[in-house]
Amino acid sequence: MPFKKQEQPYTFVGNWYEVPCVYGIMNAQGQMLYIGKTDNIKRRMEQHQNDTVHLMHRYAPMYVWAEVIQSEIERTVRERQLILEYNPPCNQILTR
Repeated sequence: MPFKKQEQPYTFVGNWYEVPCVYGIMNAQGQMLYIGKTDNIKRRMEQHQNDTVHLMHRYAPMYVWAEVIQSEIERTVRERQLILEYNPPCNQILTR
């Protein structure tokens, strides 16, 4: 089941709230690059933005889809579902 999309994606470099969620980072061409989960999306996006050696930066991250999920267990399950569905190149180690 794909991301439950909001009207439009957030920008990769943007203003974030401190909420728990599962998120997907994609490039301008719509390719899903990375899927992750966090208990604080604001902190996690700052980490991604500052970690320019992360593989996803080779693909020029541009947008982010996010689903707020309070439960850690539910975030883990949803993250796994999305990784299997999108098979993002920067999650390859997790799918083997």
